[in-house]
Amino acid sequence: MGIGPPPAVFGDLHGRQVAELGCSGGHNLAHLAVHHCAEAVGIDHDPRKIQRARTLYGNVPRLAFVRADAIAYLRSLPPASLDLCLSIFGVFSFLEPTEPGPLLTATARVLRPGGRLALTLRATDTTDLVLIYTRS
Repeated sequence: MGIGPPPAVFGDLHGRQVAELGCSGGHNLAHLAVHHCAEAVGIDHDPRKIQRARTLYGNVPRLAFVRADAIAYLRSLPPASLDLCLSIFGVFSFLEPTEPGPLLTATARVLRPGGRLALTLRATDTTDLVLIYTRS
C-alpha cells in the first residue's frame, strides 16, 4: 500500500518521456530514470517539495524537477509529447470529484497515441486505487 503501479505495466521505458504531476520528493521518478532509463520530469507547485527533490535527485541523469501548476505546465508542452503521465497520490488526489476535466483534457493533449495516464488514489484508509488509462 502507498506506492504506484509496478513499472512493468508500462513496458519498456528506455528513452520514453515521462512526467509526474505532483512529484513531491521525486522518489517515483528517480526510480524510473535510474532503473528504467526514462526521460523524466517531476512537476509540483510546492517549492519545498521541488527543492527536496532536487536535493535528493538533482544529479540523476535524465531527471528534472519543475515548480509549476500541473495544468499550466502541460499546456506549455507540444501536443503528443509524453509517453507516460503519472500522478501517484499527486495532483489528481487533491481535486474535487467534479474538477478533473481541465487536468484530464490537458493530459490527454500531451499524451502520444498509446501513451498512458497512471493514477494512484487513496480509496479508503486501508486501500489504494490504481487506474491506468491508455490514449487512443
